[in-house]
Amino acid sequence: MAGVRFFLRNFEEIVAGIFMVLMSLATFANVLARYILNNPIQWAEEFSRYAFIWVVFMGAAVCTKRKRHIAIESLVLALPRRLHCFFHVMVDLFVLGLMAVIVYYGLILTASATQTTATLKVPQYIVYTVVPVSAALIFLHSLGDFQRHLRSALRGGELP
Repeated sequence: MAGVRFFLRNFEEIVAGIFMVLMSLATFANVLARYILNNPIQWAEEFSRYAFIWVVFMGAAVCTKRKRHIAIESLVLALPRRLHCFFHVMVDLFVLGLMAVIVYYGLILTASATQTTATLKVPQYIVYTVVPVSAALIFLHSLGDFQRHLRSALRGGELP
Protein backbone atom coordinates (compact mmCIF):
# COMPACT_ATOMS: atom_id res chain seq x y z
CA MET A 1 0.00 0.00 0.00
CA ALA A 2 2.87 2.37 0.76
CA GLY A 3 4.25 1.79 -2.75
CA VAL A 4 0.93 2.71 -4.35
CA ARG A 5 0.72 5.85 -2.20
CA PHE A 6 4.29 6.79 -3.18
CA PHE A 7 3.48 6.27 -6.87
CA LEU A 8 0.32 8.38 -6.72
CA ARG A 9 2.01 11.14 -4.72
CA ASN A 10 4.93 11.29 -7.17
CA PHE A 11 3.16 10.33 -10.41
CA GLU A 12 4.24 13.39 -12.40
CA GLU A 13 7.86 13.14 -11.28
CA ILE A 14 8.01 9.41 -12.06
CA VAL A 15 6.55 9.78 -15.56
CA ALA A 16 8.73 12.80 -16.39
CA GLY A 17 11.80 11.04 -15.00
CA ILE A 18 11.18 7.85 -16.97
CA PHE A 19 10.77 9.78 -20.21
CA MET A 20 13.84 11.90 -19.44
CA VAL A 21 15.98 8.78 -18.93
CA LEU A 22 14.59 7.06 -22.03
CA MET A 23 15.08 10.19 -24.12
CA SER A 24 18.67 10.53 -22.93
CA LEU A 25 19.45 6.87 -23.58
CA ALA A 26 17.90 6.94 -27.06
CA THR A 27 19.79 10.11 -27.99
CA PHE A 28 23.07 8.77 -26.60
CA ALA A 29 22.66 5.45 -28.41
CA ASN A 30 21.82 7.26 -31.63
CA VAL A 31 24.91 9.46 -31.36
CA LEU A 32 27.09 6.40 -30.79
CA ALA A 33 25.48 4.51 -33.65
CA ARG A 34 25.73 7.48 -36.01
CA TYR A 35 29.36 8.42 -35.38
CA ILE A 36 30.96 5.12 -34.38
CA LEU A 37 28.99 2.59 -36.43
CA ASN A 38 28.08 5.09 -39.17
CA ASN A 39 24.53 3.69 -39.02
CA PRO A 40 22.00 5.83 -37.10
CA ILE A 41 19.06 4.33 -35.25
CA GLN A 42 16.04 5.20 -37.37
CA TRP A 43 13.48 5.60 -34.59
CA ALA A 44 15.66 7.32 -31.96
CA GLU A 45 15.16 10.91 -33.09
CA GLU A 46 11.38 10.58 -33.30
CA PHE A 47 11.20 8.81 -29.95
CA SER A 48 13.36 11.51 -28.33
CA ARG A 49 11.10 14.23 -29.72
CA TYR A 50 7.96 12.61 -28.33
CA ALA A 51 9.64 11.81 -25.01
CA PHE A 52 10.68 15.46 -24.75
CA ILE A 53 7.06 16.52 -25.24
CA TRP A 54 6.03 14.26 -22.36
CA VAL A 55 8.85 15.60 -20.16
CA VAL A 56 7.80 19.21 -20.80
CA PHE A 57 4.10 18.71 -20.16
CA MET A 58 4.58 16.54 -17.09
CA GLY A 59 7.26 18.95 -15.88
CA ALA A 60 4.68 21.74 -16.01
CA ALA A 61 2.45 19.65 -13.74
CA VAL A 62 5.39 19.08 -11.37
CA CYS A 63 6.11 22.82 -11.26
CA THR A 64 2.48 23.55 -10.48
CA LYS A 65 2.42 20.93 -7.73
CA ARG A 66 5.60 22.27 -6.14
CA LYS A 67 4.70 25.93 -6.83
CA ARG A 68 7.90 26.47 -8.84
CA HIS A 69 6.55 28.30 -11.88
CA ILE A 70 8.11 31.65 -12.63
CA ALA A 71 6.02 34.50 -11.25
CA ILE A 72 6.41 38.24 -11.63
CA GLU A 73 4.90 39.57 -8.46
CA SER A 74 5.73 43.25 -8.73
CA LEU A 75 2.06 44.11 -9.33
CA VAL A 76 0.97 42.01 -6.34
CA LEU A 77 3.61 43.58 -4.11
CA ALA A 78 2.43 47.05 -5.16
CA LEU A 79 -1.09 46.26 -3.93
CA PRO A 80 -2.08 46.68 -0.30
CA ARG A 81 -1.23 43.56 1.70
CA ARG A 82 -4.91 42.74 2.31
CA LEU A 83 -5.53 42.42 -1.45
CA HIS A 84 -2.77 39.86 -2.10
CA CYS A 85 -5.06 36.89 -1.46
CA PHE A 86 -7.81 38.30 -3.65
CA PHE A 87 -5.31 38.72 -6.46
CA HIS A 88 -4.14 35.13 -5.98
CA VAL A 89 -7.77 33.95 -6.08
CA MET A 90 -8.26 35.75 -9.41
CA VAL A 91 -5.09 34.18 -10.83
CA ASP A 92 -6.18 30.74 -9.60
CA LEU A 93 -9.58 31.17 -11.29
CA PHE A 94 -7.85 32.14 -14.53
CA VAL A 95 -5.55 29.10 -14.36
CA LEU A 96 -8.48 26.78 -13.57
CA GLY A 97 -10.43 28.13 -16.54
CA LEU A 98 -7.46 27.83 -18.87
CA MET A 99 -6.74 24.26 -17.77
CA ALA A 100 -10.40 23.31 -18.23
CA VAL A 101 -10.22 24.62 -21.81
CA ILE A 102 -6.95 22.75 -22.44
CA VAL A 103 -8.41 19.51 -21.04
CA TYR A 104 -11.48 19.89 -23.28
CA TYR A 105 -9.58 20.66 -26.47
CA GLY A 106 -6.83 18.19 -25.54
CA LEU A 107 -9.42 15.43 -25.41
CA ILE A 108 -10.73 16.50 -28.82
CA LEU A 109 -7.17 16.54 -30.18
CA THR A 110 -6.45 13.12 -28.73
CA ALA A 111 -9.68 11.62 -30.04
CA SER A 112 -9.10 12.98 -33.53
CA ALA A 113 -5.51 11.71 -33.79
CA THR A 114 -6.02 8.62 -35.93
CA GLN A 115 -2.67 8.44 -37.72
CA THR A 116 0.45 6.62 -36.61
CA THR A 117 3.87 8.18 -36.12
CA ALA A 118 6.25 8.07 -39.07
CA THR A 119 9.01 5.80 -37.79
CA LEU A 120 7.73 4.22 -34.60
CA LYS A 121 4.30 3.36 -36.05
CA VAL A 122 2.72 4.22 -32.69
CA PRO A 123 -0.80 5.72 -32.70
CA GLN A 124 -0.53 9.51 -32.57
CA TYR A 125 -3.12 9.71 -29.77
CA ILE A 126 -0.56 8.17 -27.39
CA VAL A 127 1.70 11.17 -27.94
CA TYR A 128 -1.19 13.64 -27.58
CA THR A 129 -2.59 12.03 -24.42
CA VAL A 130 -0.13 14.05 -22.36
CA VAL A 131 -1.97 17.30 -23.18
CA PRO A 132 -5.27 16.58 -21.36
CA VAL A 133 -3.54 14.49 -18.68
CA SER A 134 -1.08 17.21 -17.69
CA ALA A 135 -3.77 19.91 -17.88
CA ALA A 136 -6.02 17.82 -15.61
CA LEU A 137 -3.17 17.38 -13.11
CA ILE A 138 -2.44 21.12 -13.19
CA PHE A 139 -6.17 21.76 -12.70
CA LEU A 140 -6.23 19.53 -9.62
CA HIS A 141 -3.14 21.14 -8.09
CA SER A 142 -4.47 24.62 -8.86
CA LEU A 143 -7.81 23.72 -7.30
CA GLY A 144 -6.02 23.09 -4.01
CA ASP A 145 -4.24 26.45 -4.31
CA PHE A 146 -7.56 28.14 -5.08
CA GLN A 147 -9.20 26.66 -1.97
CA ARG A 148 -6.29 27.74 0.22
CA HIS A 149 -6.19 31.27 -1.22
CA LEU A 150 -9.98 31.65 -1.02
CA ARG A 151 -10.01 30.59 2.65
CA SER A 152 -7.24 33.09 3.38
CA ALA A 153 -9.04 35.86 1.49
CA LEU A 154 -12.28 35.22 3.38
CA ARG A 155 -10.44 35.23 6.72
CA GLY A 156 -9.05 38.70 6.17
CA GLY A 157 -6.80 38.73 3.18
CA GLU A 158 -3.52 37.51 4.66
CA LEU A 159 -1.59 34.69 3.06
CA PRO A 160 -0.64 31.87 5.45
